[in-house]
Amino acid sequence: MIPFMGTHGRTVLVVESFAAERERLAAALEDDGFLALLCPGPSEPDSSCIGSRGGACPLEAEASVVVLDMSIGSDEAMLGTPAEDLLGMYLEGGHPVVALDDHRRGGEPGQLIAMRRHPETRDLLAAVRRLAPDADATTATATRS
Repeated sequence: MIPFMGTHGRTVLVVESFAAERERLAAALEDDGFLALLCPGPSEPDSSCIGSRGGACPLEAEASVVVLDMSIGSDEAMLGTPAEDLLGMYLEGGHPVVALDDHRRGGEPGQLIAMRRHPETRDLLAAVRRLAPDADATTATATRS
């Protein structure tokens, strides 16, 4: 269990379909003092997510930065909520996003950083630190079980 630390600027939502990669990204973030909230993305039976159905995503509400793998299961199945819709939802909600996508390049300073999927730990951390509102002001540790 990862306790809520009350460190909104140090909380990162990781949206990744593949469990092993989701855990790897979370471990890297947590080792650097971030609190990682994990989401597999849109899931069956309809491959949609709560936030895209007009409701509020409870994980999104707690996160200051979102790491979103743009190659999610709903895109592969061509059903439900596409990654582009999730990206738009997070950005419109005021969340800075690190978009992991082998095709997208560039970004928007302060709001969107695009980088290759399966990033090196140092590159992921550098991107999240640039977007986290108070990443350097707070030091927090999270425990995983």
